[in-house]
Amino acid sequence: DFHGSRTKPVSTLRTGGAGAGAGAGESRGGEPVPGAKEDRHMEHPRSAESGRSMVQVVLIWVSAMIVKSLAFWSYRSTDFEVHRNWLAITSSLPISKWYFEDTSEWTLDYPPLFGWFEKFLSLFAVHADAKMLDIKSLNYDSDRTIFFQRSTVLLTEILLLLAVLHYVGSFPYTSRFASSRNAFALDANQASLSIVILAAVNAGLFITDHVHFQYNGMLLGLLLLSISCISNGQDLLGSFLFAVLVNMKHLYLSLAPAYFVYLLRHHCISPHPRCWRTGSNVSSVMMRFATLGVVVLSVFGVSLVPFYVAGGLPCLKQIFQRLFPFGRGLCHAYWAPNVWVAYNLVDKALLKVLGTRGNNVVSQGSMTGGLVGDQLHVWLPTVTPGLTILLSLLAMAPALVMVWSASRGPRSRLEFIHLIAYCSLASFLFGYHVHEKAVLNATLPMLLLAPLSQKHAEAYLFLCNVGHTQLLPLLFRQEEWALRMLVCLLHLSLSGSLLPIGKATGSSLTRAVSFLYQVGLYVLPEVLEILQPLILPHLPFLPLLFRSTYCLPGILISSYSILMLLRDETRSSQRRCD
Repeated sequence: DFHGSRTKPVSTLRTGGAGAGAGAGESRGGEPVPGAKEDRHMEHPRSAESGRSMVQVVLIWVSAMIVKSLAFWSYRSTDFEVHRNWLAITSSLPISKWYFEDTSEWTLDYPPLFGWFEKFLSLFAVHADAKMLDIKSLNYDSDRTIFFQRSTVLLTEILLLLAVLHYVGSFPYTSRFASSRNAFALDANQASLSIVILAAVNAGLFITDHVHFQYNGMLLGLLLLSISCISNGQDLLGSFLFAVLVNMKHLYLSLAPAYFVYLLRHHCISPHPRCWRTGSNVSSVMMRFATLGVVVLSVFGVSLVPFYVAGGLPCLKQIFQRLFPFGRGLCHAYWAPNVWVAYNLVDKALLKVLGTRGNNVVSQGSMTGGLVGDQLHVWLPTVTPGLTILLSLLAMAPALVMVWSASRGPRSRLEFIHLIAYCSLASFLFGYHVHEKAVLNATLPMLLLAPLSQKHAEAYLFLCNVGHTQLLPLLFRQEEWALRMLVCLLHLSLSGSLLPIGKATGSSLTRAVSFLYQVGLYVLPEVLEILQPLILPHLPFLPLLFRSTYCLPGILISSYSILMLLRDETRSSQRRCD
């Protein structure tokens, strides 16, 4: 409701129907919504339909957890030992020594709140296998240790479920969604259920968390919960959650410009729920800005002050050195499909054709090794961290300007989600030492939008096809080859059946190119992986390089598609105000 009242949240999947978010039986624009009268009874959160929906949610999530548990004894990356070592560090040492401990090469390099999270887990780990908490137990992987650590990933991912339920419960699908698809209230409930299902069986999270081993599900749950709160008008709570997220994993700082611009414009300058034209006086703007600042800074204070008290400025300095080790190099060992793939390829090609320049001595892995003193590029200018930050901000600028300039329309509950998805891809494309897993920061927010229209569904599916296939090299053993393909194809199949995918749009040529490109995502890199050892054994990096290069156009296309969806959303919000 953009007239000052807020839709009442419900504790289960949305069954409030097409009239949700506006007066019962009318859309935001005041037009009646088909089916609103017939489904008015569905607005009661304790209705039978609501109860059945919650049972469905529980069954879906428990079933997914059981399937994921089957991967407990599959391949696990060095990240498993990383987190075991962090359990040992945080349980054995005072906080003043957490960021100085270097017995293992896998030193603690996440922010303090994640360290406290590891310490919390260690309270239970001691009952599973106390030896895993010994700092000197390097590469320790007893059966109990494996079971415990795998279980923590599975259980903490419940935060993702809670975030999705908060979104579909307190942030209803609008009457615009219902009327655009000629839908009745029940369709909003089915759309909500589809989000829950696709979150539960997300192929990217299965690969990165439940096989490779990380805690992305929990962290993305925090992100989606923050997004849901802000989209629902709970700006202070959403900002608080984002600050917690940044202090759990600092790489989410890349989304800070999106949060800052959106909240400054919508919360501080003009928070009126109807239209921007009402304006705000300076004192009220400053008060809201100060309140927002206190909320955010309090989280950073709680996170960092104990380390200052325990170890003084040297401790804080050590934390920042661990969090921002720019010496690691521009690219990760496996080049994520961003613009630096093309940049590196051009420099490598020039090096091959023209040779070295001057006295440069270039090692074979200099672009990925991050060794101090290495010449990262020869013929092209070396890319610095500062330049990547600048380029990331410039890439985000079109979306930030759209959100800032949409001053004639009411605050859109969908605008912010589009903005986060786009800015995630912008930082993915231009960031420094980007990991391939960072694409999940865009795919999960896009899932929240996927049921809204065919355009949103197609954008989500395309991004998932690109994003998930570029994650496949994380599972590089032959034993996991069938598994990694199966989970991606299962997610693709479920998405196609649950989301509003109708007759393909666009010209026949565009559809054909898109189809062939997406088929190639699954086929061409796999064929090259088979052929490379046979015909090009001296180029072991070639399959990874080809996959990154092939996925890059897909990431660029996805970024443009989401930007256009954001443009449409801001224009729609302006028209509703006129």
